[in-house]
Amino acid sequence: MTGTKEFLLLSAELTGFGVGQLSATGLADTYRSLVLERAGPNRLDRLRTAVAAGAGRPPAFPDESVRELARAVVHLWYLGTWPGLPPAGVPGTAGGSADAPTDERVDERTDRSADGPFVVSSRAYAEGLVWRTFGTRAPGTAAQEHGSWSLPPTVEEPAAGPPGPRRDAATAPAGQR
Repeated sequence: MTGTKEFLLLSAELTGFGVGQLSATGLADTYRSLVLERAGPNRLDRLRTAVAAGAGRPPAFPDESVRELARAVVHLWYLGTWPGLPPAGVPGTAGGSADAPTDERVDERTDRSADGPFVVSSRAYAEGLVWRTFGTRAPGTAAQEHGSWSLPPTVEEPAAGPPGPRRDAATAPAGQR
């Protein structure tokens, strides 16, 4: 996987949001770079292949490391945080599988799973899809008027469409379908 457009298409399938909605966050390049750095290109390509093979149906992940990457990508888009990944292709670990092909293992230069979870940026937090799903802004990111607490909340519709996932998207997350 080389381009941001491919990453956006993959992310749209995983998150249930449209490509335009994801692109409107302005974080696609940042997230793509982060996923490539943390998971490596081979693991990301295996995820893309698994999702593409589903053709609208739930993907059949070839091993646990690919399923964990799918969860991490969804987590990244919804919360603006990277959850960390277990090492790929190491049998006996949560991220590995005895069935994982040996030529697909992540080398030491791209395996950053020991770094653990972290917040990508304050902007990533503010642009998290979780807030769009709720039809609101992230707490602490927009100034409130005096007395605004006494008024009922309003639902904001982003320019790229209504808040929340695409209406035609499956209801269960990709890793659980």
